[in-house]
Amino acid sequence: MVVTLHRAPVEAIDSGTLYRLLWLRVTVFVVEQRAAYPEIDGRDIEPGAELMWATEGDEILATLRILREAQNTRIGRVATAPDARGRGIAADLMRAAVEVLDAEAPGIPILLDAQAHLAGWYGRFGFVVSGPPFAEDGIPHVPMRRTRLVTDRLVLREWTRDDDDRAFLFDMYRRPEVRRFIGTGAVMADPSEVDALLERWAGLGEGLLGARAVETADGRLLGAVLLKRIPWSAGVGGGRPDDVEIGWHFHPDAWGEGYATEAAAALLDLARGHGVHRVIAVTNPANAVSGAVAERIGLRSAGETRDYYDTTCALYVSEEASGDSSARA
Repeated sequence: MVVTLHRAPVEAIDSGTLYRLLWLRVTVFVVEQRAAYPEIDGRDIEPGAELMWATEGDEILATLRILREAQNTRIGRVATAPDARGRGIAADLMRAAVEVLDAEAPGIPILLDAQAHLAGWYGRFGFVVSGPPFAEDGIPHVPMRRTRLVTDRLVLREWTRDDDDRAFLFDMYRRPEVRRFIGTGAVMADPSEVDALLERWAGLGEGLLGARAVETADGRLLGAVLLKRIPWSAGVGGGRPDDVEIGWHFHPDAWGEGYATEAAAALLDLARGHGVHRVIAVTNPANAVSGAVAERIGLRSAGETRDYYDTTCALYVSEEASGDSSARA
């Protein structure tokens, strides 16, 4: 028989099908995994919640749940009937769910809490571990996150700890011409430094905020773009919320092709489209090339400032916020 995928909110699912979907979840998560917890947790009927499931004839083979939260979407309750395992049906459901959410809200993070032994499986769909492990009902879990934003030439996605990503980052940040205007200018000297960088970047993930890899459609890595909260210099903030900073670091092999402008413009548009009304960029005052990128994506030069990073920076401010200095994300 043909396997068919379905998607609907709870109120649109006939009672018999809904009963069998919930029965499958209880069978897997409560009975099989011996976890006494409220499987029917009330979230299935939240605004925007949907169930997806796979059938073969009248038999329900697998299911999952989509939730739409304030700053992200979420996939959970991924369960496969014991007799249907090993056929790739849950993978088909995951791909379908990710495609739905990518099309509906491109660039918005998709979150999930994975049982730790399944982190690699979820990694096949672009999810990366985004925080420390935790136990839920005695079962080890890890939080995971996926973002994907596509432009004419580029894909912006999460950084992974795969060998290719790590090797690229080390090669980029070991180059003096890349590090010249970043922080103290010190280059990476050991590949192990990449792990610390990725750990810091993972901590930036907050709704739209985070560090994203930039690659071509065929997977050639080019650089990084960041949308993150920027710390005030000592004694400057006065209790004000942090500003949101956009930044970009690209490999020299990718310079001169407009990739930084294209990636940063897409990220800025995403931020503006989701209520981040003030975005700034700061550069070393000697970094004319980066300043030109800031202006090309629509940021206005606002002179020099010592408000950030305890040093003098050239400041660029989103035109949308330039008439309202009190605007904050």
